[in-house]
Order: sequence, then structure tokens, then C-alpha cells
Amino acid sequence: MVKYLSFVLILTFSFSINASEFNQAYQLGAGDSIQISVYQEPDLAFSGQISQQGKVDFPLLGSIDLSGFTQQQAKAHLELLLKDGYLVAPSVSIRVSSYRPFFIYGEVRSPGSYTYQPDITLEQVIALSGGLKDRASRTQWQIQRGQNKSLFLAKSDTVILPGDVIKIEKSFF
Repeated sequence: MVKYLSFVLILTFSFSINASEFNQAYQLGAGDSIQISVYQEPDLAFSGQISQQGKVDFPLLGSIDLSGFTQQQAKAHLELLLKDGYLVAPSVSIRVSSYRPFFIYGEVRSPGSYTYQPDITLEQVIALSGGLKDRASRTQWQIQRGQNKSLFLAKSDTVILPGDVIKIEKSFF
């Protein structure tokens, strides 16, 4: 019984670490909807989507590039910009209200863009897109990820992230 409880606690703790790691490592990008506020400065607020160029139009500062920043990095960047001649000790808060979609194409019944859902796996994405076509490969599933567009082969339990582009190849046999 003690072993079972230990296992459950370890498993629970590891999932909370993964969620926390995602929030800390997630890089903002085009298509993310965010809300920015500055403590006790209601006029210095932004609520909207990051543009295709990775920028937001922030009061006083103009067009600011936030693409590729984590939430913490973006917060520090905005605080530094606001300290430079505008505020003495700004306290910025950034919240992602909705993540950019992911895309799936190739040998699936309904290719296209889909709204990101936390912890969604490739198997679930394939089901969401109507399932595999008859000639679809059962193993050649590629994901293009991140700003550097790194490409890798994925498995059915691979977790999909916002902005991922998934390609389901044809099978030759």
C-alpha cells in the first residue's frame, strides 16, 4: 500500500512539473492572444493577438517584438523598456488567453488548423482530424516545431504544442 501511494505521489508530482515546465519554456509567437497589464497603470494595457511579424502595439512604447520570448522574458523586457524614461518601478503582468493553433495535413480526412488544447497527443489530433486515410503511413508522422522549424518523426503519444505543423505521409505498401 505504501509503495502504491508513493508511486501515485511521484506520478502526480511529475505531471505538475511538466505543466510548470511548459509554462516556463513556452515561447510566445504569432497568433497567440495575450493580455498585458502594468500594476496601477490602467492606461498601459494591451489585449490582443501577436501579429504575424511577432509584434504588439503597446501604449507609449509602440511596436514591440515579443516573438520567441517566454512570458517571464517578455515581462522583464517590457519592464526594462518602461523603466527607460517612463516609469520608476513598473510591474508588468502577461497572460496568454489563447494559444496559436496547430496544423495537420497529408493523409488525414480533415486537414487544417485546430485550436490548441493542453496535453493533446498526436493520436488525439489524428482522431480530431477525422482519422487516417486508407493509404496513410502508420509510422511516418513528422512534426515541424519552433521558430527554427526543427523537423522530427513523432509517435502516437507525442504531445502537440501550439504552432506545430504535423505531416502524415503516404504509405507505399
